[in-house]
Amino acid sequence: MSSQEPKSSSKPMKSSISQSSRSSSVSSHLAMVELKQKILTSLSKLSDRDIHQIAMEDLQSTILSLSPDALPMLLNSLYDTISSDPKPAARKESLRLLALTCATHPVPAFPHLTKIIAHVVKRLKDNDSGVRDACRDAIGSLSALYLNNSAGNGNDSVVGLFVRPLFEAMAEQNKGVQSGAAMCMAKMVECASEPPPIPALQKLCPRICRLLNNPNFLAKASLLPVVASLSQVGAIAPQSLEHLLQSIHECLGSTDWATRKAAADALSALALHSSDLVLDKAASTLIVLESCHFDKIKPVRESMAEALQLWKKISGKGDGSPDDKTPSSDDETPELSNFSEKNDLKKSKS
Repeated sequence: MSSQEPKSSSKPMKSSISQSSRSSSVSSHLAMVELKQKILTSLSKLSDRDIHQIAMEDLQSTILSLSPDALPMLLNSLYDTISSDPKPAARKESLRLLALTCATHPVPAFPHLTKIIAHVVKRLKDNDSGVRDACRDAIGSLSALYLNNSAGNGNDSVVGLFVRPLFEAMAEQNKGVQSGAAMCMAKMVECASEPPPIPALQKLCPRICRLLNNPNFLAKASLLPVVASLSQVGAIAPQSLEHLLQSIHECLGSTDWATRKAAADALSALALHSSDLVLDKAASTLIVLESCHFDKIKPVRESMAEALQLWKKISGKGDGSPDDKTPSSDDETPELSNFSEKNDLKKSKS
């Protein structure tokens, strides 16, 4: 009889453990539902100026105290607001919160990085410039977190998570989207943490050359700063240099003044940060700069003059100091230049 007593007492014990487990599971589920409702309520308040700051503080506090198992739920809530909220303020702040979430929980957020970047890049189509700027800043924040050359990180596959959707966006026939994607790429390179993943970033050069030579690519003025950023981090691929310089030289003759200025600025960056690499290409670049540095547009002319002096310096033909100021009779703002060009055209037709 005594031997059977432990068996009879074990059944209530197992039942008690099972009930406790179910109770804990239900309690955990209810807590998650309550947390989600709290997050959604705060997100809905982001577009209300009167309570915007309170909502942001609540969301930031929630993110800081979030448990890893609640991360997917928070991310999905942010995705929905980023994609569908009618108010630009809510979309913009949700992008910032997305970056904050990753910065606060970098390891558990990493498996979600592909989807996170995809949602950021989709908002480059946004009509609101503040939202597009938030996309650029989010990419910079993510780059600082995940792009470096340490073991197991910053390799080709991680860089690919960033550049693949950005190059896809640049393939769209929409100048705003192309420009936004190019600015995001420049920010990505600029913000990559030390040491940057140089071999992976060098692989961008051939694709950038192809885009600069593509007549259907409309945002060359936004893409050229990527070259400057690559030069600053030492990621100009030597084997791509000749084609890259040819592409930049052609951009110096563009009918778009912003593209001409960006090309001159890119050449200045190459002279400053990649002088050893470009030294034997100085002669041809100087010829091109000499031929076009008297530009009608003052900001372009100033950038051309700076580039010319820097390239003279690395070739041993100057001390890098600016030339005497060029005549100011044709100092024109871009708007005034366009007006005068239209008047000249009318006169030629009459």
